[in-house]
Amino acid sequence: MSHRPRISTNGWIGHRRRPSLLIFALLAVMSLLAVSCGTDDDAPDAAPDTPSADTSATATETDDAAPEPDEGAEPDEGAAPDEGAAPDETAAPESEPAESAPEPEETAPEVPAPSGTVRLAPIVSLITMDPHNFLGGGLPWLTPVYEPLFRIERGGDGSIQPLLATGFSVDGLDVTITLRDDVTFSDGEPFNAAAVKANLDRGKAVGVSDVFAVIDSVSVADPFTVVVTLAQPAPAFISDLASIPGFMISPAALDDPALDRNPVGTGPWVYNAAESREGDVHVYTLNDGYWNPSAQGVERIEVYDIPDAQARLNALKTGQLDIAAVAGPTAAEAGADPSLGLIEMGTNWVLGIPILDRDGTNVPAFASPQVREAMSIAIDRDAWAQVIDFGLGTPNLQPVPKGHWAHNDALDENIEFNPERARQLMAEAGYGDGFSFTMPSIGFFGRHVEVLGEFWRDIGIDMSVEVLEPGTLAGRSRSTDFPITTLFWVVGRDVSAYPGTFLNVGAPFNPFGHVPNPRFAELNELGSASLDPAERAPHYHEMWEILAEERSVIFVTSSDVVLGASAEMAQNPTIRIDAAQAEAPIWHGFRVGG
Repeated sequence: MSHRPRISTNGWIGHRRRPSLLIFALLAVMSLLAVSCGTDDDAPDAAPDTPSADTSATATETDDAAPEPDEGAEPDEGAAPDEGAAPDETAAPESEPAESAPEPEETAPEVPAPSGTVRLAPIVSLITMDPHNFLGGGLPWLTPVYEPLFRIERGGDGSIQPLLATGFSVDGLDVTITLRDDVTFSDGEPFNAAAVKANLDRGKAVGVSDVFAVIDSVSVADPFTVVVTLAQPAPAFISDLASIPGFMISPAALDDPALDRNPVGTGPWVYNAAESREGDVHVYTLNDGYWNPSAQGVERIEVYDIPDAQARLNALKTGQLDIAAVAGPTAAEAGADPSLGLIEMGTNWVLGIPILDRDGTNVPAFASPQVREAMSIAIDRDAWAQVIDFGLGTPNLQPVPKGHWAHNDALDENIEFNPERARQLMAEAGYGDGFSFTMPSIGFFGRHVEVLGEFWRDIGIDMSVEVLEPGTLAGRSRSTDFPITTLFWVVGRDVSAYPGTFLNVGAPFNPFGHVPNPRFAELNELGSASLDPAERAPHYHEMWEILAEERSVIFVTSSDVVLGASAEMAQNPTIRIDAAQAEAPIWHGFRVGG
């Protein structure tokens, strides 16, 4: 069955039940303010002036090999095969030709030359083009230039597919990765095992991504084989190398102090600094020495810095953009506009509210399980899924969406909206008069945190909001600057990575150093010991039950991520989706103009 991303125009919001009056009243006021006053960010109504036109031979797995990647959507049965597949070396030799005149040799179909420009605006502003210092959000700024070792395409059987690698095998804690031998970086440096070692060593030394923390050592077995020895079992390791941690930087650029604006990778395009304008647009043009020219479908990619959601939508409507990040009301508006469409990226974001100050160091109330329970049941998740997520969300109490192999269906029965009981719990905890705290936010989360504040104000909690610069939320949430934050968990990562990201001592989003329930580590070890989802699931079901009881992270909904696009672009048959990121299509093989 062939597949391409679906386009929605109208009538796609299906109500489960009537949302709470509180949320509708709030949104009515917000809508009036938006009409009379413009957007919160005082951003322009459209894109910057006159833009000139934005984680494959089959991998082998043995013993403790990494499991299949997590998926939150139905597989794409007709997705195109990845261009990085190695030739089949086991094919039978051709038979001797007959004595009659040989048949004419078949000519490979001619690949069209790259043509056209695609213009995209992601959710967040550009912070860095250095993958090892990347904190989250804004992948479209990096993907034209950098390629990962592996790819997880949303489609087919959902397996990990090699890209710069040709395969991998696992023997205990040793992960052996074999590499392509026909790749060079755009600066002419060779791509080989030494380059991979240099990248993994630097990622570990920089220490921003938790993925590198599981590496004990990296060694070069031969020019195109690298062996990574892990410090502990890490089922997510290979699937993590299908995203930012697997992006390969030229060894010659690793020590460049300007790497954050001078990216050098193996990708189909190179960064064109001369034609880029900081804070406006960043331009990517063809890499003339790219190893797979057939994957270069467009001549030019332009990624625009438009942090305000309504301004992005306006630029899409006026034809200044081809693809733009949309969510909530802008997604609904794009879906209802016959000149536009929605590219459905799959259900792979779960909205959670991590309590960072779980011991009450700065905000004592957060140490109370009763207060955390009150905050959870004060949220009307059904209304949220319909009104805030505009029909694209599903109420949720765990890090994975319904339908995922690790989803605990029994927890769905515990979803509760009960403000009266929430006020009672607040009183029992000694906070009948409430308490106050500050929540960080960026423009994208503006509606989310404002509505959260209204829910919590209804039970006596006073939440103020500090608006941060776009692209800085993840970094500030790793500090003790705030006691709580709002973040999405990307379901493309293996669930075994969740404790190391949010729960463990030293985890990026446990900045106050809370010592978690020791059962988390035990369950994660058990869940990491097998490749079989049926064997793994019970351990993560128990983990989610403990997490739901403790509410150190308050989950709200899982949501379908969409991109807004012109109607023609939304129907583009070359669009493919990367399961490891949902901010842009896969650029390899993407074409415009027929």
